[in-house]
Amino acid sequence: MVNRVLDKDRYIFLEKPAMEVYNKEETLKRADEIEAYISELKTFNISLEKLSATSLSKAERSLILNLAFILSSEEKLWDKVLENRRIPFSTFSKLVEEPVFELKKWHDLILSYSILFHGEKYPLITRYLQYDLKEKEDSFPIDSDAHSGLTLRKKGSYAYILSSQGQFMKIKDEGNSVGDVTSGKKARKRPNLLKPLIAIVMIALILGLAYQYMSEKVDRTIIIRAEGEIKMNFNPWGNLVSISAVNPKGQELIEKSDPEQNDIDTVLAEIIEQAYISEAIKERDEIIILISGEFLPEDFFKSGKTHDRILSYQLDCKINNNGSFLYVE
Repeated sequence: MVNRVLDKDRYIFLEKPAMEVYNKEETLKRADEIEAYISELKTFNISLEKLSATSLSKAERSLILNLAFILSSEEKLWDKVLENRRIPFSTFSKLVEEPVFELKKWHDLILSYSILFHGEKYPLITRYLQYDLKEKEDSFPIDSDAHSGLTLRKKGSYAYILSSQGQFMKIKDEGNSVGDVTSGKKARKRPNLLKPLIAIVMIALILGLAYQYMSEKVDRTIIIRAEGEIKMNFNPWGNLVSISAVNPKGQELIEKSDPEQNDIDTVLAEIIEQAYISEAIKERDEIIILISGEFLPEDFFKSGKTHDRILSYQLDCKINNNGSFLYVE
């Protein structure tokens, strides 16, 4: 195969719209062509949905038009296309001197044009396309809000069309049939909610795992010693992770304690209260509170439920806050 790089710049899509005179018999024949064309596209796994989702500039479409003419005219290369149902990228890239990654990006559109032109099987469709030699390029204003083209397929109030400038589009349509020339506003793309939804689920999962980790992480251990001895572990938020008794009396206090909340102040106050109620401690008894790990603020026991219990029961409370002593006033 001879290098075809010069042919890449031969034709260009014209901006002038196609002029069509309605002919019922011709429109019906064109509808048959369209049905056969779409069926052939399906054998290459190409859908109108995929084609209409592609938005390319006039220059890109014109380049793809020329590439399609080259591909469809090289019979040995086209035989490989038919055999593998895809463009042989390496061979074609060398022939036209286009990067493989670009050819892969334009694969469906190159084949869609090539199928139209090869063998002249679809003359009524290709006649609608407006293109000419590059030196005959024209300039014609086109309404960017309204788009017209051959109706390729109807779907509810929408139509898939092929414009005279080679664009596959989905537009709002008011009742034209396949094969007719129709016009309308381009259909808005439905937002793809799958990716954001997956992202939200992943973030929620990560946050959930982080929350579970933090809620179970032991940040501080507190031991209360009186007649019974109890060991409590708290997480970084100051909530109870686990509680255990060192002796039977401590176990008895745990079973009687059922604080409505699991923060440090509530749990300590509830244990002291149950110890006082069960007479495990009495007024003026000594109670020791040992804190290891993350220390408590110096003013922690100067207010709150634990502070109130210690003062109410007139307890001699000694608090070792990870090496420093705290005092209840």
